[in-house]
Amino acid sequence: MHRLWLLIVGCWLLGVSGGLVSCTWVKDDRDDCPYGFWLQLHYTYNILDVEAAPEYVNDAFVYVYDDASNYVKRIDVSHNELMANDYKVRIEGLPEGDYQFVVWSGIGNSQYAVSGDMLTMSDFRLSLAGVDGSSCDSQLASLFHGYQPVVHYDDSYALHDVELMKNTNQLACLVVSLSKDAVMSLDDYAMKVVAANSVMDARNQLPQVAATTYEPFEQDVVTIDDPDYGQLHGLRFSIMTLRLMSSRDSRIVFEKKSSGQTLFNISFPEYVGMIGSLYTNLGRPLSVQEYLDRQDLFTIVFYLSEDLDQLLQLSVNNWRLRANYHLKL
Repeated sequence: MHRLWLLIVGCWLLGVSGGLVSCTWVKDDRDDCPYGFWLQLHYTYNILDVEAAPEYVNDAFVYVYDDASNYVKRIDVSHNELMANDYKVRIEGLPEGDYQFVVWSGIGNSQYAVSGDMLTMSDFRLSLAGVDGSSCDSQLASLFHGYQPVVHYDDSYALHDVELMKNTNQLACLVVSLSKDAVMSLDDYAMKVVAANSVMDARNQLPQVAATTYEPFEQDVVTIDDPDYGQLHGLRFSIMTLRLMSSRDSRIVFEKKSSGQTLFNISFPEYVGMIGSLYTNLGRPLSVQEYLDRQDLFTIVFYLSEDLDQLLQLSVNNWRLRANYHLKL
């Protein structure tokens, strides 16, 4: 009986000693137990709803603020560091307390400028460098934003997911004539996008600023094979812009250079946003803003009348809108 009692006590002591050698007691490079405070970066907020951070996110700039939105510090993380840590960013060296984190990717590019006195989150401004609300004809580097609301920081292990949103959009605009004999020249026509969106704050909102004119970074003469009309001739304009919002109008303008005549001037959110309600790849219709935020490439075909003076219809990412039903010109 005494031997049985001693055996039970011995097993219990072994269990206790084994429990002491646990993740909360031992931390070294050979330990498989997780430790530290981490932000896990994701980019699934895209039109395919798939994880794409490894393909598109090249770096990270993490702005740390306390729970009262006072600036604490910035942490810069290179592409190599992101890849080595599976797109996790370790936060360390902070006093225990409550913090919030703003994550940007791409702002190290010289096309962007950070301004404000940085004392609080409300001071932060990110803008196009050298634009000052005038014009931009650049192929913009990919820009992403993410935000982690207030969480507690201490020595215990924590992993917080931060969803990034892409803030740069490319518009591939084709203007074609329904006349197969029409000839269009870049010397005769110009296209631009006008939007008041060249400045963003720490929460990825757009402060009130003057409108910026986004002009093509690339343009050429094209011939397309249209599924309804066959071979059509026209012009292609590639334009990049920052975040597009349904609450902030942006205009696509097509003009005749010689006379200055505007052939069409349409609202980008109004017409492109129609496509969100038709989009079913995610199993549900999208709001205008969600579609604008998830989609970063818009292929838009503008169909002009045979005499090149009237917009009859347009196609947005293969969805066709016709003047009689959709377009208010």
